[in-house]
Amino acid sequence: MRRALLTVVLFAAGCTGTPAPAPTAVPAASSAGVIGPVAACPATAAADPLVRQAYGRGVEMWVMLFATQRTLVAGQTLKIVVRLTGGQQVTVTADAPGQQQITPEWGPEWHGGSTFDKPGGEFGVGLDFPAAGCWTVRVVNESGSGELILRIGDRPSPASPS
Repeated sequence: MRRALLTVVLFAAGCTGTPAPAPTAVPAASSAGVIGPVAACPATAAADPLVRQAYGRGVEMWVMLFATQRTLVAGQTLKIVVRLTGGQQVTVTADAPGQQQITPEWGPEWHGGSTFDKPGGEFGVGLDFPAAGCWTVRVVNESGSGELILRIGDRPSPASPS
């Protein structure tokens, strides 16, 4: 009896007669066509999270990193799978501070099927970042552009002979 009364009191206390406001939805795109988070350099070169949303102008872009170790490092080709809305005529570049720009070692290679459940067409590229720092991976098609900033760590030092 006491438990039933407590339940009724708690239930009644939650009912104020005024409905709670509905959560406000944040639109995926503004009138300027911007989609996703503002591009910023991550604090670390950690490979996680493996799936990241990029900053898009007129497109939506998601990437999945296929890192071979826990941190992203210079001098090793990083496979990146990209999901991008818009057309399939893409240009992929990566820019570093100091005006250095690279193009993919391979790709883009378009994929026919996938379990990477994000909007748009899917392709893979391999980028070999030659130096540590914050790199902006940029994908451009006729609908717009997407940018993802990755922090790339220093190359691992060679093992010293024993």
